[in-house]
Amino acid sequence: MKRSRQRIKAGMILLCFLAFYPGTAAGGEAVSVTSPAISAQNIEYQYQEGFYSQKISKKLKKRMRGVSYQKNPNIQFSDLRYLRVLHYNFKGKVKSGEMVVNKSIAKKTLKLFYELYQIQYPIQRMELIDNYGADDVKSMEKNNTSCFCYREVDGKEKLSRHALGKAIDINPRINPYVYFGYVSPSNGRSYAQRDSRKCKGKYKDYMIHKNDRVYKIFMKYGFRTWGGNWNYEKDYQHFQCE
Repeated sequence: MKRSRQRIKAGMILLCFLAFYPGTAAGGEAVSVTSPAISAQNIEYQYQEGFYSQKISKKLKKRMRGVSYQKNPNIQFSDLRYLRVLHYNFKGKVKSGEMVVNKSIAKKTLKLFYELYQIQYPIQRMELIDNYGADDVKSMEKNNTSCFCYREVDGKEKLSRHALGKAIDINPRINPYVYFGYVSPSNGRSYAQRDSRKCKGKYKDYMIHKNDRVYKIFMKYGFRTWGGNWNYEKDYQHFQCE
């Protein structure tokens, strides 16, 4: 009898888990969560199943403080939101990614990534930059898509739009920063060649080009600045809004 009750209890726990994390998405692929989810009870806004925002919890503050978040006069935790979105990875499997953005763009960012998910644009990984010690280069080398990180523009004494949670770097290894012969991340050098017919990179079909579907989706949701449009330096991964 005791063993039977244990089985019933275990079954109920599994059903509760599956009710909140159905485990399947478009195409029946299993959903894998990239890092532990924060309590569902704290969901502030849900756009679609798997696409939702939360206020920054105490647990998340502890994770970010002194890493991606530095004490500053410009932005507070209350100005930020934690997002969960589904995305396809490079193997065609559906993953649950995480991102911190400015609360003013949280809803439209969820909608943006839902559209990317609908067209099955693959994103290799989407984790908070805290997983890389807030080291932008390490994050880019792993082709990690991210948004918030309180930092200055590399090599300049002014705040990056990432510091305000209003810029997204997407698939940065295959959409690298290029300034004449300098390429960052360095392991994305093959993707500095933006002509898909000439590029030797394995994932060249996922490169972003002006007026392609990914570009148009970002523009639709107010990310009007794309680093690929800059005159001299090119930052193909970078989309930002004002």
